[in-house]
Parts: sequence; structure tokens; C-alpha cells
Amino acid sequence: MNIRKFWRLSCLTVASFFWASCSESNPQFPVAQAANPDSSADANGGGLGDESSSSAVAPESSSAAEIESSSADAPVPPSSSSTVSEVSSSSETPSLGSSSSSIAGSSSSAASYILARDPSVTCYANSYMGTASCGSTKNVSCEDYKKYLGSDTTLSEKIISTWESALQSCGAVKDIFREEPLYGISYGGCPMRMFVDMKCSNDSSYSDVKLDNGKFYTSQEEYNKAHGVVPDPIVKNCPHGDYALFTDVLEDVQKKLYEVVSGRLMEDIARPESVQKYLESLLDRENKTLKGRAPYILGEVDNDARLSLQSGYWFDGYIAKTKTCEDGTPVITERYQEKYDAILAECLELIEKNSKNTGD
Repeated sequence: MNIRKFWRLSCLTVASFFWASCSESNPQFPVAQAANPDSSADANGGGLGDESSSSAVAPESSSAAEIESSSADAPVPPSSSSTVSEVSSSSETPSLGSSSSSIAGSSSSAASYILARDPSVTCYANSYMGTASCGSTKNVSCEDYKKYLGSDTTLSEKIISTWESALQSCGAVKDIFREEPLYGISYGGCPMRMFVDMKCSNDSSYSDVKLDNGKFYTSQEEYNKAHGVVPDPIVKNCPHGDYALFTDVLEDVQKKLYEVVSGRLMEDIARPESVQKYLESLLDRENKTLKGRAPYILGEVDNDARLSLQSGYWFDGYIAKTKTCEDGTPVITERYQEKYDAILAECLELIEKNSKNTGD
């Protein structure tokens, strides 16, 4: 009997330690209270019969059932992902979008502006250097500009003038400062200028804006309207034609120079023989013009690259010589007449200078 009683007490002690350790490691689980071995012994008369043994196991089973029930009913805490999702969805989106925030924060020198037409809108500037003016016309050829100027349309005078300037410098003379640069000179590249883009608090973006003392305008037209700038007058384009290179203008000038030089030689005045020979060397009497590229180049093969360095009025594109307006009569264009007069004056000055140097 003593051995059986000792074995019973040992089993109860081990079970007690087991449930105590489980309750400490997981406080969510209820602690199973071990029966007092002495009281159990007294209640059962100190015996360990079959009924006593089964009654000792019963509390252990019911405790396990309570643990399962308690574990199943316990509320499940939200996972970390669901918590983040709730915070993200419930938080308000900043009025200035993430992209604009990054623009504003990317540089300590980022400046803020207000939209001129709506001062409640705040915007942040992003400035950069670009060559859009060159890029926007790099694929437009000389023939394209001829087509534009030759059209019968209505547009602003400024656009017509822009087309004329672009055609005049369109690069029709391919070997000038292009394929074989002369004396280290290279043809000018595309002009650079500053562009300013805006990202605004109303989720709008504007490109290439016009700044004005802390405000900005979305276009040049908007700026002009706000400042009372009169827009360019709209006119009917007179179709242009008879396009001329520099050498074509020079040929017309040389015909006039032939008249001047031949007339001077016919004057009954005394002049040094060297001057007489120089003036005579300029004339192509058969064709009633000057020889070659005279007076810029004498006695040499035609060379447009060298000719471009001799004249201050060189251009490497075309100039429309005539335009036809409503009456249907072609007239000389202002641009051609200006270039003709300038080249004629330059040639006369060069002939006078060479005559004096020859006479000395």
C-alpha cells in the first residue's frame, strides 16, 4: 500500500508541474489547478482503486477541452498587412501629388509659384536646359519652307518672317562648314535655352511656362493677353517664288556692276594704267557681266567656301526673289531687295579699295 500511495503522489506532482509550465508559457491558456494530493487521498479513503484512478484522469481531460474551447473563441489580432492596408486606405492623399512632392523635395532650391489665372493654385518649378527650337525644325527641309512660303494662306506676319529667316539659313549649300570645315570653323549648333515645367497642387502639369515675379503663365499668348500685348496682325500671304542662293543674288549684282565699271572706263579721265588693267580684268564683255566671282575672287576657280569668307552678307539658304499678291503681278520681295543692295554696296566698296591699292 505504501508503494502504491507513493506512485500516486508522484504522478499527481508531475501533472501539476506540467500544467503550471503550460500556463506560464502561454498566459492565454487557463491554468489547470492540480488537486491537492492529500485531500484526494482523504476523499478516496486513501485507496487507489480503479474508480480512484479514473477520477484522477478526468480533470486532465476536461482541462484540455477547456483549453481548446478557449483557444477557438479567442479573437484573432489583425495581421501586419491588414493593419497597413487600413492605415493606407484611411489616410488622406496630400493635395500635392507624390510626383510633385518629390520634385519639391529633390532640391533645396526648388521655388514655388502661383498660377497667374488662379492664385489659389501653388506650383513647383522644374527647370532644365533644352534645344527644342532646333529640335522642332531639324526635320524641316529647304523645300518644306519653300512650300510654306509658296502657299496661299492667311497667318501672322511674324510667322511669315520666321519662315523667310529659316529658309535663308536652311543649309542649301551643303559643303559650307558641314562636310569639310574650313580653317577650323564649324557650322553653329542648336541654340540652348532654359525651359521651366510646373507641377501644381491641383494635380495639373504645365510645360515651358512664362515666369513673371512669383507667378507664371501657361503660354505666351496668356501672358500677352494679361499684359495688353497686341498680337501679331493676321495677313494674307502673297505666294513667294524665284528662290535665289547667294551666288544667284551676286549674279544679278554683277550685271549692275558691269554697267558701273564699263561706264567708268569710258570716262575721258586720266587714270594709272594699273587701275585701267584692274577694271578691265573684271569685265566679261561677251556676257555683259563680271567674270567668275569678281570682285570677291579674281582669276580662280569658283569656290563657295572661300566666297563665304569674303562677303559679310553670305547666307547658305535661299531668299525668295518675288512674291505675287492679289493683283497677280510678281514684285521683288523686301528681303531680296535688302540683300541685293547690301551686296552691291559691298562690291562697289571692294572695287574702289582694290583700285586705290593697285594705283599705289
